[in-house]
Amino acid sequence: RSNVFLVFNSVENAPELPFAAPVRRPSFIAARDTTPIR
Repeated sequence: RSNVFLVFNSVENAPELPFAAPVRRPSFIAARDTTPIR
């Protein structure tokens, strides 16, 4: 059995620099490209 989870967020909800964590999340967890999908 396999599961796939897709999450679609608003482009206004882009990742920012962390204020509490020592480093940013890796790109495979939090992508930096906020170009809308058409």
